[in-house]
Amino acid sequence: MSSFEFLPFEISCMIFDYLSVSDLKNASLTCRRWCHIIFSDSYIRRFMLRINLHRSDQSKLAVVKANAASLSSPSRSRLPSSFPCSLYQRCRTAKGKSKCELRQMSLVLRRSCRHYSNITFMCDNRSEFTDNVFNVILNLLRPSGLERVEILKIILSSNLNVLVTILNSAIRNMGRLKSFHLIYDPQRRLQCGDHVRPCVIIESQTITHIELKSVIPEQIQLPKLESLDVSLQPGIATLIQSVSDSLTTLHLHLDCTSANCGEEEIYSLTLDRLKVLKLTRGIMNEFSFPIPVSSNRPGLKLRFFRHLDRLERLILEEKYTAENIFLAICETSRNLTELKIDHLKVVNCTVLDKLSLLENLKILTLPNIYSSHEISFHYVYLPKLEALHLKIFKDSTHSFSKFVNLKRLTIGSYTSQTPELIDVISMHIQQLRELRLFFLDYADVPSRTFRKLTYLGQLHRLELVNGHLRRSVFSRCPPGISKLEQIMFSCCHLDTQHFDGLREKFPRLRDVRFEKCEFVTLMDRSAAQQWGVDEL
Repeated sequence: MSSFEFLPFEISCMIFDYLSVSDLKNASLTCRRWCHIIFSDSYIRRFMLRINLHRSDQSKLAVVKANAASLSSPSRSRLPSSFPCSLYQRCRTAKGKSKCELRQMSLVLRRSCRHYSNITFMCDNRSEFTDNVFNVILNLLRPSGLERVEILKIILSSNLNVLVTILNSAIRNMGRLKSFHLIYDPQRRLQCGDHVRPCVIIESQTITHIELKSVIPEQIQLPKLESLDVSLQPGIATLIQSVSDSLTTLHLHLDCTSANCGEEEIYSLTLDRLKVLKLTRGIMNEFSFPIPVSSNRPGLKLRFFRHLDRLERLILEEKYTAENIFLAICETSRNLTELKIDHLKVVNCTVLDKLSLLENLKILTLPNIYSSHEISFHYVYLPKLEALHLKIFKDSTHSFSKFVNLKRLTIGSYTSQTPELIDVISMHIQQLRELRLFFLDYADVPSRTFRKLTYLGQLHRLELVNGHLRRSVFSRCPPGISKLEQIMFSCCHLDTQHFDGLREKFPRLRDVRFEKCEFVTLMDRSAAQQWGVDEL
């Protein structure tokens, strides 16, 4: 008890999150400090009400965390922590009993003094208790509880116009609502043959963030909207244009279920006030339609990026980004602090020199650079760069070593080149705190690879990915001078979990983790070499 008293407030809240409703009530009676934490406003905001009313056999109606206001008096109505599973099946076999359970929940919600700031509701209308579901929602979103709601998330698997109508009127009365999420599952809609989308009218004076998936509102009035997360589909460009005056953050997903994704209309917009832009292209599946290619889209896309002169963060998670788009970004968005391009196609190797125009850049992520020639960062000057991610690229001179102020580095290398790479890093980037190293082939990592690792005096975390590491791989490291505290092996092939002299080489090491690793015995390794197999 004495040691727990000295824990910070945030750590105590994380520990209390693991307790059930009844245990949390008992914990509040332990001491004054625990009672103060559990009933504080900041901890109450962590509570979330999650209701799942899907038709599947695993569907259930559950409360994940209850409001602390209900714990203050045992005489108040107690909302059960979970309701019986398989409500749909029970409704078919014992309709009266299931409806009584739902009426009980409606009655408890009406009498309870609990108020939820975070509500998640999942449902469909292919069940026999839909009317009772609406009654539950009506009682849940009563006027006395609307004032506390800050985050509202609705996940629909089928068309529920009645529910949406209820929400349209309820949202107007939510005086603290900041974030609203309305997700309409398009795959389930295609499987069930439901092609009708719910009619949504969103009016609020407080919403600053909104997420819409496969839903286009008929009307939207959000004067304080700053962040928008939507899927690309026909008609979404009109919605974005209507809120462009106050919009500072935009996250666009490609809706692969639409025959016309509306991408050309998006690139025709002028969004001069944007500070954060994220473009994500989804993965095609069996329910996806082919995406038509617009002949004028490259020109529209180039003009689109030529107007984004206020951007501070840009994330492009697309199939590939052309060189001219990269040039437009560097020449226009000179206030960028974070730039991420998943797949960059380079024809002229000197194009990377344009990165020097981004003087405020702190985070640079270029995991896949495709070029027929070797690239170089020798003429790139980024004085404020703190994090760099380079996985697949051609640079035999390791010219990225000019970034002497790096704190975090993620880089890929072939096993034969890794010792030289570590030597260059230890010589030039001595302020490095986190190093993540990808091995691009399946050869054994030689022990001389990490011989100069201890010269990185500020290195606290090391992660090795896809490596074949023997027991003696750290044997050449000088003992006792490294500040390394954590080593993580991810998707590696290892002889053992106990490397020779690991504790002696790194005396400050506190955490060694293994994720998705394969442990190969010496007998298996010799058998593989005998049969000429490189990977087991």
